[in-house]
Amino acid sequence: MTLKADQLKNYRKSILEFIDYLHENRGYMKDDVKTIEKCIEIGNRQFLELKPRENYKDARKFNKLQSEKEELYHNLTWNNLITSKAKELNLYEGDSTIDLRNNLNPAIHLDFIKTAEADEIIKAKDKYLTFRKETGFCSFMTGLLFCDLDLALIDFFGAFTDVSDMKRTQTESPAPQPEADPVVIETMINNFNGDNIDKVKDHFRSLEKYMNNGEFMQWIKQAFELQEPPERKFKLIGKYTISEIRKLFHSYWRNRGKRGDREKYAKLLSDYFEGFPLDTTMSNFNK
Repeated sequence: MTLKADQLKNYRKSILEFIDYLHENRGYMKDDVKTIEKCIEIGNRQFLELKPRENYKDARKFNKLQSEKEELYHNLTWNNLITSKAKELNLYEGDSTIDLRNNLNPAIHLDFIKTAEADEIIKAKDKYLTFRKETGFCSFMTGLLFCDLDLALIDFFGAFTDVSDMKRTQTESPAPQPEADPVVIETMINNFNGDNIDKVKDHFRSLEKYMNNGEFMQWIKQAFELQEPPERKFKLIGKYTISEIRKLFHSYWRNRGKRGDREKYAKLLSDYFEGFPLDTTMSNFNK
């Protein structure tokens, strides 16, 4: 979707208004953050500790935990308020955030932004980062809204100020990790499906914040060029939901794969990352 100058100005105004809304209400959101953390903990117990398809007792425990989780979901407030505000400002349609990165591409905005507005944009960056840090980089059960918004704003704010503090979305800096061997993307060949490596990288970029330094590009090289699962699978870190990660891989299959390739694409997750066995990953890859 291509926007004209006045539409671009209104879009920037809407983004800054949305950030103000998030920043002003961040203190009220902390109960939801705690509830979502409990939901994540329950989800991990369901999918990492239980085998409901193989064991009747596990199936009963799984269903009991599911009921607990659904009751917690029912008590959430801010997921609906956040998405409603985004939709009110025309930033979010249905469940799709596909236009966010296109509409916040700094290249289409820079010619129309004067110094006073640039100063407001820099202030908005600090407000957004404060909101994300103080709410634990929680996604508030809003699908991919914050994953896509984080990526879009890193590019957009990066045209006006330093965004190195936005690159890793965790409340605390992780303990220093050894760097993986550097991967040169320009020379990488996609032997998995022939997709452009830059497109692969863009699609899975939200994974990087859950991986140690250098591991994201190492995974892309091993999965798409070498097609060799590592001896030790990659371990995701930080606050994420299993459904969030599965949805990311499922959407890649839907966009790039074919009906008969479901298992091949599911293995991009199950063969390379801890905690995602193939059978449960496959059962959650909807046809």
